[in-house]
Amino acid sequence: MIEEEDDEDILNKKVSLKKILKNLLFIIVIVIGALFIYIGITPDQMTNFVIGFTLICLGASLIQLQKRPKEPIRQTLTILKCNKCDLIKVRNYQPGDFVFKRTGSCDKCNESMEIHQIYSVKLKKPTVEVKKADIIKLPNKT
Repeated sequence: MIEEEDDEDILNKKVSLKKILKNLLFIIVIVIGALFIYIGITPDQMTNFVIGFTLICLGASLIQLQKRPKEPIRQTLTILKCNKCDLIKVRNYQPGDFVFKRTGSCDKCNESMEIHQIYSVKLKKPTVEVKKADIIKLPNKT
């Protein structure tokens, strides 16, 4: 469920044949534009320059145009900890949460719980909206 960011994943991305052919086509457009400028096909030098310059700009722009990667889906979590029995609960972040805020009571000893951490995680796929009653309980580490 939680995906760790890894630099090696970025380096190991495969390049598809479609992407290679597309970039090769754009480079050919740039070369044809350069040929229009230097060799010229029409007798008018200014027309050759305008056509060549347009093709070079078009090819360079299309090479730079890439799909933007989708913004990763993030979920902000709040970790609650009981000061007396060290019970830990994890729940979705709620507006107004801040570290060291006392909120709710412990299920074990009925003491007040304190927000210990607030952090955001990147999810591989969207999760179903969690209701207030669906609180995840982590086992004690003592």
